[in-house]
Amino acid sequence: MTFKHIFGIIGAVAAVPLAISPAFAQAAPAAAAGTATQVAAGATVYGPDGTEAGKIDKIEGGNAIVNTGKHTAGVPVSAIGRSAKGLTISMNRDQIDAAVEAADAKATGNLASALVAGAPLKTSDGQPFGKVSAVSPEGVVTIEREGAPSIGLQKDQFTTNADGLALRMTAAQLNAAIAKQSQASASTPPAQP
Repeated sequence: MTFKHIFGIIGAVAAVPLAISPAFAQAAPAAAAGTATQVAAGATVYGPDGTEAGKIDKIEGGNAIVNTGKHTAGVPVSAIGRSAKGLTISMNRDQIDAAVEAADAKATGNLASALVAGAPLKTSDGQPFGKVSAVSPEGVVTIEREGAPSIGLQKDQFTTNADGLALRMTAAQLNAAIAKQSQASASTPPAQP
């Protein structure tokens, strides 16, 4: 059985979607003339106390990905209001960071419970991808695949969802990464004795 290590091939960004009341966005006063209020990458967002909560890294799937400098979090664009200061959300920087850390702690606990030998595995788009055969103390997870070589992935490439254990990448992303790794391995000459 062939065993391949795929480390850091897909750098998944895990933005935690935050539940921010849409009513807040509707109730926000109109921005003062000359204040930048476009919900776009690079824009600064402020918390309800008027302090800077973070900057928008990008817009993705109806969410503004807000970077606090410590964490990133998905905020629905519909939940972003406008105030005299500019774009406003219902959480300040510390509240966003605390929410992300709480979600991470919960996810870590869920993952530790689910990431065990024999656990079935799906990709982030719901495609079955084999089962866990082992988890090393170094955090390498060996995945057995029917009719294909086993592979090893770092533990941080896994998460849990409503279906159980899942990879943080789609089947297409994973298959492309495996193919790329296979090509790199095939082009590397064998070590000289």
